[in-house]
Amino acid sequence: MLVLALPLQAQKLRVAFVGDPQVDNETELSYARRSIYKELRERADVKLAIFMGDLVNDNAALLEPTRASLDSLPYAWACVPGNHDRDVYKDKSKARDMVTYSKVIHTPDTTFERAGVQFILMDDVRSTGKAGYEGGFREDQKAWLQNVLDATPQNRLAVLCAHIPFYEFKALDSLETLLSRHPKMLLMCGHTHTMARRMLKFPAGLEMEEVLTGAACGSWWRGRPDRYGIPCATQNCGAPRCYYVVDFRNGSYKLDYKVVGEPASVKASATVMDSTRLVVNVYGGSLEGTVEVKLPGHRGWITLPRRAEPAPEVLETYEFNKTITGRRSGNPLFIPMLRAKSPHVWSIDIPSDAKPLPGSEIRIRYQDASLRFRGKVTVN
Repeated sequence: MLVLALPLQAQKLRVAFVGDPQVDNETELSYARRSIYKELRERADVKLAIFMGDLVNDNAALLEPTRASLDSLPYAWACVPGNHDRDVYKDKSKARDMVTYSKVIHTPDTTFERAGVQFILMDDVRSTGKAGYEGGFREDQKAWLQNVLDATPQNRLAVLCAHIPFYEFKALDSLETLLSRHPKMLLMCGHTHTMARRMLKFPAGLEMEEVLTGAACGSWWRGRPDRYGIPCATQNCGAPRCYYVVDFRNGSYKLDYKVVGEPASVKASATVMDSTRLVVNVYGGSLEGTVEVKLPGHRGWITLPRRAEPAPEVLETYEFNKTITGRRSGNPLFIPMLRAKSPHVWSIDIPSDAKPLPGSEIRIRYQDASLRFRGKVTVN
């Protein structure tokens, strides 16, 4: 067990939770250095960064230069290991392991306290033989986690971080037994290359918020380049490359999120579909969140229902993929996009007196138990 020694702070703390940079080669490492690592390095408000696994993509040789980028941050950092942070051997009979990760980054299971918050970082990539894996903890890890929770004061917020989402665990009942030992918990994870938030409901009734942070690499550093020459890499939920920022204060937390390379005010998109429907994509929205809009020509605020449908950004990417000729999988502009339903899309049929034309501005209010914002969005 590694316990990071961090200086005592006042009882407030801002932490960046960053999912899956997942660099595959020197080109992608350059993308990460010029975008996510550069942005984090320039943030004076953040005091700690936690990376949610998959720093690299089955290329352990890139852990050393990645460590250099992490060490360039002007504040403390920590990381959970992902399924792609393992050593991969030519001998396929030899199981992947974390020899390089443990040497270059740090011990897989880690805990530390800062500003009255107990951070617990764990490796939840459980091997199923050869290259196979699943989400879960080994028995020795469960014993370690029980000891950590028993030693954590009951009034202290505990933040459990792992790579694979907890909702994917097969044995949620045994995890519930462990986590029910502590009354104040937040779950953070990565892995899915999508942003999503939900109240995770365990078999016996325990509930706690689970945050999927999305991926700093988006859809694996693919897609059309942005104005900086870095692939847009739109995620399959329709969110751009984002990361979460969490404010901890006196045992509670408030969430926010940041689109990489964009102003902090960029939180959502609004798109007119088929000239009849308005679709709002709140990138960091929760399944329990509410969205209201104020449209040109219409008096008052309109509450939008959440819809189980693909985000407009996904449909646009899907259509763009059709224009790519030749072998798509080898084309860096191609994002392997599925028309999957997004967990953070709200939509309505446009009222007859409203005119949210492309290029016009609408006002948006979003709210859930942990996150809220108000702002203006230009309609697509």
